Amino acid sequence: LLLSVTAVESATPAGATLSPDANGAGRIGWTGVARTGSAANTADEGESCFGTDRRPSGPSGCDLFRLDVSVPADFYRNNPGSVQIDVGGFGVSDLDLYVYKRNPDGTRGEFVAGDGQLIGLEERVVADRAEGAYYVAVVPYTVLGEQPYSASAKLITRRGPGIDELNRRAPRGVPNVRASRDRYTSHSEPTIAMDPLDHDHLIAGSKMYENNEKYLFKVGTYESFDGGRRWTDQGHLPGYCQAPGQCDPSNEVAYRTTSDPTIAFDDEGTAYANVLDAPGGTNSFQGFNMTVHTKRRGMPWSGPTTVHDNRVNGLTEQLLLDDKNWIAVDNVRDTRGGPNRQGDGKTGTIYICWSFDGTGVGPAPLPLQQIVVMRSLDGGKTWGGARPGDNTPQFISQKTLVSGIGCHVAIGPTGEVYATWYDNQLNALMQAKSTNRGRSWTPAAPIAGIEGVNDPFEGESFRNLSIPTTAVDPRNGHVYVAAASRNAEGNPLLPNVFAVGKLIKQGKLTTENLRKALTNKKANDVAGRDYKAGGDGFGPLSGADIVLFKSVNGGRSYTGPVRVNQDPRNSDADQFQPWMAVTDRGQVNVSFFDRRNDPANYFIDTWLARSNDGGRTFGDTRVSQQMWDPAVNAPTSVSGKFIGDYQGLVADDDVAIPFWNDTQLNNLPKSSKEFSPYQEVFSARVPNRPERAGVRSRCFPRRLRIGRRAIGRASVGARRATVLRRLGPPRARRGNVWRYCVRGGGRVLLVFSKRKRVTFVASTARGHRRRGVGPRSTVRRLRAVFRRAGVRSLPGGILRVRRGSSRQILFGTRRGRVRYVAVADRATLRKRSR
Repeated sequence: LLLSVTAVESATPAGATLSPDANGAGRIGWTGVARTGSAANTADEGESCFGTDRRPSGPSGCDLFRLDVSVPADFYRNNPGSVQIDVGGFGVSDLDLYVYKRNPDGTRGEFVAGDGQLIGLEERVVADRAEGAYYVAVVPYTVLGEQPYSASAKLITRRGPGIDELNRRAPRGVPNVRASRDRYTSHSEPTIAMDPLDHDHLIAGSKMYENNEKYLFKVGTYESFDGGRRWTDQGHLPGYCQAPGQCDPSNEVAYRTTSDPTIAFDDEGTAYANVLDAPGGTNSFQGFNMTVHTKRRGMPWSGPTTVHDNRVNGLTEQLLLDDKNWIAVDNVRDTRGGPNRQGDGKTGTIYICWSFDGTGVGPAPLPLQQIVVMRSLDGGKTWGGARPGDNTPQFISQKTLVSGIGCHVAIGPTGEVYATWYDNQLNALMQAKSTNRGRSWTPAAPIAGIEGVNDPFEGESFRNLSIPTTAVDPRNGHVYVAAASRNAEGNPLLPNVFAVGKLIKQGKLTTENLRKALTNKKANDVAGRDYKAGGDGFGPLSGADIVLFKSVNGGRSYTGPVRVNQDPRNSDADQFQPWMAVTDRGQVNVSFFDRRNDPANYFIDTWLARSNDGGRTFGDTRVSQQMWDPAVNAPTSVSGKFIGDYQGLVADDDVAIPFWNDTQLNNLPKSSKEFSPYQEVFSARVPNRPERAGVRSRCFPRRLRIGRRAIGRASVGARRATVLRRLGPPRARRGNVWRYCVRGGGRVLLVFSKRKRVTFVASTARGHRRRGVGPRSTVRRLRAVFRRAGVRSLPGGILRVRRGSSRQILFGTRRGRVRYVAVADRATLRKRSR
């Protein structure tokens, strides 16, 4: 049924009904004209297209189309999908596109989705599970007179087996642990950090939503003391309910939003949480501040400390916007460049990097959207750019227009700092480096070109960005950068990134020059595992993939791309939102969202890839136990449905722990106590074993001389993290006891205290000896060798050397022979002696 055309409705036809055909698809098209009017140059999600009575406004200049979507009952249960709306054909004008529900009386209902691209770019909106009556509003953002356009609405649905059947077919994941147990409606953009003093101590964060439809949320945190096996949900960070309405999710104007969580530890065990602070609600994200909280072990989070204040004058409060931040702490060097050791009471330089937006205004305009850095030299108490407390971010990008988004900071083994981000105009990964603790930076330059994932996938409404993730090998300083790229395409910029940066700064390299230099090629795929599952298998393309670039010369040049995910190249399955961690022994871990287990490339899993050869080849393994539907009760941002822009990952040489959000609990029966219809956050412990793309446990040498406090590289008093760095993961474990193999037979056992330090090391290997005495030696020989030092008998057949350099050595005996030789700390020796 087509309704009458008003003065604001020039669309031809003025409305239409979209219904599915036998294949669950359908399409309608229309044309229209947008005119210069009161809605020009507005950024209010199309609200200016309607009057105060919430009815279409003629003077606005908007063109409104009445879209009705008619689908059978439970249609989307068997055919999950959406309606995709495209508007184009408007040349160099700037039209924006917004969709609202339409009430029975013709008034505007709730906001559904929108798109506001740059001038001349076509607009696309996807409405998940669309059903009922809608207004499609075409807004004349920048139009001279009248501007014709063409538009279409297309029903795109998933066809194939249901999610329960797909989960039965998929490879087994690992146990998933729910972290979010609170009153909030959804959770997204999870981040996680591992305490360098205790790898079982984890702190994580995410957005915690209070109003999905209005996109209102604050950042909250979670804490675990057992390596992610159990979590405490700590709720919202404190300090953002200081005025009436700031914590009232029904008050969209006054609600105070905090966003984009990122967390880091220093080497004293203090955690830092960095967030964006935006009083004013999501309708007016103006005056984004950068804040940081601190937390000592066993203590609550502090209130916010302002890193950068955007509300110091009227201009910045109205026009400047900060976004996509990251925090990192230098646990290698102190603030003066000296050594920074665990437990020495020193905190290194703390860096926060972000996209500083909207600055191209005023009588002396600054460049529009720059990547900036601020530092703290006193443990997060004060912050500055050039100097402490100056409230002036330090610019490290150098383009005159949009520089990019998604800055990530990584620190190398000598305190060198890399800031990396994505330039979606160049389709390039950009980087700047500092070797003097952030006082100055190399000119920013592209290290590699990619085919960025800049738009929602076909038929999807959740947004994507090729935000990079970086890490540095602590052994040798090799730098790794990973990102999502369509069909695994990419190209490193050789041979000298630093020289290219100087040419850009001097104006000798233009954007067009750089685009030509960054022509992409296919990633190599040395590992090439041929999994049976994965996408529809009808190629020839591989969808969005995770690609890796590597530098072995301090970021001067990069090689790659290497394709990280190992599904078949013709699977057409998408992998996206990667996060990376490199362990102390140099293992590269990358977690990511993955759709290979759904032939229709719709439902999402979490996977983990590992490289044990410096990023040359990868294997991967499924992490999640249930695929999930991204359209289930997703929060609605101005850009559409939202599942987050990034996920989290930490790893050591024992285990990798991805931290991600999904709706897998919606797959459960509603009667289950674990059922949730919202995005929740989860962790999983992925052991570093060959069956999970990890490494084989390394064995001790056949022959070793036992030292005063160590057997080989297993030392009494060493932290668990130190043991992992020296020895790698154990062959087996039970509680606080780790077991390693020995070449030629035997085993080495390590016992840890509650504080994660080695208290006892024992070996049953015949070639592991102290002064020629070891397993299989006779007790008579033992007493003869240690006659002068003296040998004392303890309960259980244990003999202890009384004096001298061997006084921390124990021998376990039975039937006149040594069964094992051990070293122990003093506390253990005192207990044994009693």
